Amino acid sequence: MRERNRRHFLHDTATLAAAIAALPAASVAASIDDAAEPAPARPSANETIRVAVVGVKGRGMAHVEGFSAQPNVKVTAICDIDENVIGPAKQALEKVDPKSPPKFYQDIRKLLEDKDIDVVSIATPNHWHALGAIWACQAGKDVYVEKPVSHNVSEGRRIVEAARHYNRIVQTGTQCRSHKAVRDAIDFIRSGKLGEVYMAKGLCYKPRGSIGHKPDGPVPAGVDFNLWLGPAPERPFNPNRFHYNWHWFWDTGNGDLGNQGIHQMDIARWGLDKNEFPKAVTSSGGRFGYKDDGETPNTISSFFEFGDKELQFEVRGLITNAELDVKIGNIYYGTEGILAIDGYNTWRTYFGPNLEQGPNGKGGGDHFANFLNAVRARDHKLLNADIEEGHLSSAYCHLGNIAYQLGRKLQINPASESFINDPEADAMLTRQYREPFVVPAKIG
Repeated sequence: MRERNRRHFLHDTATLAAAIAALPAASVAASIDDAAEPAPARPSANETIRVAVVGVKGRGMAHVEGFSAQPNVKVTAICDIDENVIGPAKQALEKVDPKSPPKFYQDIRKLLEDKDIDVVSIATPNHWHALGAIWACQAGKDVYVEKPVSHNVSEGRRIVEAARHYNRIVQTGTQCRSHKAVRDAIDFIRSGKLGEVYMAKGLCYKPRGSIGHKPDGPVPAGVDFNLWLGPAPERPFNPNRFHYNWHWFWDTGNGDLGNQGIHQMDIARWGLDKNEFPKAVTSSGGRFGYKDDGETPNTISSFFEFGDKELQFEVRGLITNAELDVKIGNIYYGTEGILAIDGYNTWRTYFGPNLEQGPNGKGGGDHFANFLNAVRARDHKLLNADIEEGHLSSAYCHLGNIAYQLGRKLQINPASESFINDPEADAMLTRQYREPFVVPAKIG
């Protein structure tokens, strides 16, 4: 499986990857900032922000409900390649405003031509996140894009470049960054009360059963499968690669490391105060316990080295124990104590050899409200999860997956966001795109 996967990624991508790797990330961003275009006027605090949600099955419904609950905000359009799944979103919006039902688009390109839309909120499969976000920035829309923001490393940097070049406000859907519990936990770490924090661990212990085997079949009525494939390679329709299970195939998803795990990866990196790529990464694991159509590992351990600290990440999709009563969350290890974040809304500390409990806290937040505040102020620095943060945390997940697929330790140049003397690994920083769904190698 890994050998086949290497051949797939290497095909026709080495040249593009080398070009990207040769560009220092910081200098690229700076040059684009210098050439940035002025942002058009946007709604003031008392004017209505008009939102379109792209992808309304699953997480997209949370976007519909979350934006609809905000003052002076209206979800005016929904977009999905599958006409069979739009009913719940349409019904929810018709209840909010019976006199003004939402527009429906099957093709995101048609939606982006709509001048009445201010914000595009993206909850598509992973392989569409970057292209949808970049196209929306080019169309003059602000963007809320789900995690991971990219399907591969280079895509994330290109969204950052697009956001800065077109002066767009782009929020990453890592909503934990707006939760009081997580923010308070990070503040406690920064206070120094844990001592020197030398290691962070992200935990994604989420049960994932077998998806079994299914044959290829006809495209369901109402589905535009060509649009669904988008940037991904051409292949026959298979129901096991479609709704949700697309997560477990490399063409469209990133496994649980880039699904649930991206939340905990983001928090782990945040707590360690690492705002650059690691110096090295290694991963091991497999798809254990059953045989099915899925490709991504249900069990993986990744280790990220910085020289002064370490970030460890574990995905366990089978029966497992918790650590410090945490299955989905983070644990930070300091010279004076330990801090655990359980899920999204609770944190607690332990001190001394007997792990006596110390300060703790809880509390949620509103990530959509934070985004809208930044949109009205036209200031991306007000975002709790600016696209730069989303790119870095998503890239960590991709780096872990690349190390797993290649089966060896990889040395990294943080300044260029590429690997050191490793063309095989560099080729996996990007992908071969299917025309016309091409993520541009250069913005502007």
